[in-house]
Amino acid sequence: MDNLIDRRKYARLSQEFPVKAKVLGTPLEVEGVTLDVSQGGAFILSLSWSALHANDQIEIQFSLPPAFTGQKKSLLLRGPGTVIRVNEDRLGIAIEFLQELRTFKVIRAENV
Repeated sequence: MDNLIDRRKYARLSQEFPVKAKVLGTPLEVEGVTLDVSQGGAFILSLSWSALHANDQIEIQFSLPPAFTGQKKSLLLRGPGTVIRVNEDRLGIAIEFLQELRTFKVIRAENV
């Protein structure tokens, strides 16, 4: 039996960050928390996971603390993504970012 090889382009970090995801072209917005995140995507736990579908185009918003960003303030970042899969067993969604996380737009910096 062959060993499974993780073919991800970016390393994943097991970090919990508050997230909002808005499905483009709809009023639907869901909130959740990341289970893991990388420069290329994230897995998000959400009570509203079932409202999303594979291939939904979303705008995702992250709140990142200073300890993660190295900044003096928390950063609110926004960028584009695609729902890759909805995982009923894990109550969440896998998101692929359409650009690297580090290039997401900074919406706001706020004191902690």
